[in-house]
Amino acid sequence: MKNNIQISAICPRICLADTSKNAQNIIKLTKLAAKQGAQIIMTPELSLTGTTCGDLFLKPFLIDNALKALNTILKETKKLNIVLIVGLPLQIQEQIINASAIIQKGKTLGIVPAENCETRYFTSAKEIKQNKISILGQKVPLGINLIFKSFGTTFTVKTGLDLNKQIPPMPKSAKIIFNPSANYEYLGKQEKLKNLISAYSAKQNCAYIYASSAFGESSAEAVYSANILIYNGGSLLKEAPRLTTQSKIITCEINNTSRTKPAKILGKQDVQHPFSPVNKQELLEVLNLQALALARRLEQTRINKVILGISGGLDSTLALLAAVHTFKLLNLPLKNIFAYTLPGLGTTAKTKNNAEILCKELGVNFEEIDIKPAVLQHFKDIKHNRNIIDTAYENAQARERTQILFDISNKIGALVLGTGDMSEFALGWATYGGDHLSMYGINAGIPKTLIQEIVAEYAKTAPAKVSKVLKDILATPISPELKPASKGKITQKTEDLVGPYILHDFFLYHFLVNNFGPKEIYKLALSTFKGDFKKAEIKHWLEVFFRRFFNQQFKRSCSPEGPKILEVSLSPRTDLRLPSDVSSALWLEEVKKLN
Repeated sequence: MKNNIQISAICPRICLADTSKNAQNIIKLTKLAAKQGAQIIMTPELSLTGTTCGDLFLKPFLIDNALKALNTILKETKKLNIVLIVGLPLQIQEQIINASAIIQKGKTLGIVPAENCETRYFTSAKEIKQNKISILGQKVPLGINLIFKSFGTTFTVKTGLDLNKQIPPMPKSAKIIFNPSANYEYLGKQEKLKNLISAYSAKQNCAYIYASSAFGESSAEAVYSANILIYNGGSLLKEAPRLTTQSKIITCEINNTSRTKPAKILGKQDVQHPFSPVNKQELLEVLNLQALALARRLEQTRINKVILGISGGLDSTLALLAAVHTFKLLNLPLKNIFAYTLPGLGTTAKTKNNAEILCKELGVNFEEIDIKPAVLQHFKDIKHNRNIIDTAYENAQARERTQILFDISNKIGALVLGTGDMSEFALGWATYGGDHLSMYGINAGIPKTLIQEIVAEYAKTAPAKVSKVLKDILATPISPELKPASKGKITQKTEDLVGPYILHDFFLYHFLVNNFGPKEIYKLALSTFKGDFKKAEIKHWLEVFFRRFFNQQFKRSCSPEGPKILEVSLSPRTDLRLPSDVSSALWLEEVKKLN
């Protein structure tokens, strides 16, 4: 590199599908970066539209307006002595590409299409045969290995990033790689990302500038928060604060002097809790992810109140903590969180009291509604004998609770927050039309064992009274409390009925993440849980897992939206696309054959 150069990455808040608003946000931050001395400025992938527009990318109207917005940026930045990299969808004949436009002083220098992209909407760069494109009256170079020369240096652009694949080698003549990306956040991702970029930057002996989509992208299935990283020769020079709702801008001087060894992840994975982060200090990052997701949903719906059922159990506890975290982030009054305890035919005094104490200590609105009279009347209406404690007896209570929450939400204008977790959805342990429903499933991407760890970690630094009640909640058996208690104690223990969550979350991880079959999972479980569970127990609960996982897909197929918190989720819209009537026979047959 001949001279030092000032580069900047900007991440404006996205106004999804509003190309005009996004263009104005980009222009505003570009001018600010230029005042700070930036010479080359990059925006994230698809920054003119947002990356979560879905099938709107198939509409020519959006594509046309994205091009108009780019033209606006060209005119507004024409007098600035900068190079600007802007992301947008572009049409090439009958194909749509996910592109980065490199512009300078009113001219387009080149277009770089993404290789790794959503093929439902975009054509991969690998399939593009032409090396020129006509855009806004210019014919400009098109390709993935274009080298740009400006301000005494050379650089290339790699649109998009797949963390599960190697970053392809950059052209030797380029000194800087700009990576406009659209990666969502999830627990443990940042360390993985940093190690990948650090190693690549060191190996290629180059500067690497990464910027990912900002707050404003859809939180229907994932969480986005502007993420900026600037490396040179393996060394981290600058990064933006993560997990906030604000637009971000980072300006940094790049030179050839910074050289360090690539960073390495410290610690070792807990093999019995594979969903758990290696660094336990990251556990509370989950609350930040949930808060960003819920904040985006409240912003979009223009609602400033939430309502949820609080049972004194783990799931509703985490949902409540996430709601409090969100309202503090948005500077909304905590009294706008409406928590209802809805004691039924199996509710114990202990869980009800814990729910009340927690709500009052956190400062949220708390109210009790006894559902027993309504449920008993419902039994009369459907001619059900209240002494027959069956599925109808249990589910009537769950549905009554849900009905109350939805009706109050209509009355006060609040969003119904779901409390069900990933493990419950995996096993179908939710009442269809009951706790299965909500307006936003804040816990949907978090398995039960991880929830236990998060609540335990939160309790360590919480105020004394909050900490005490959280520890009591953690010590309480997991139960929906839909069957009558005995002498004030819980009789319906979930893990006695569907199996230990530590096993089911282990099975779920290796089934979803590693794509293991029953035999592989069983063999791994035997060695992992040796001394904790007998072979027969592991085999039995593995059979339960696969039977329930497949048979309960119909509930997941119509599950509410909720944020993806881990690398994988059960969302039928993005991650687990499984027909509700698929057969589980192959998996169950293999389980039967296990020794």
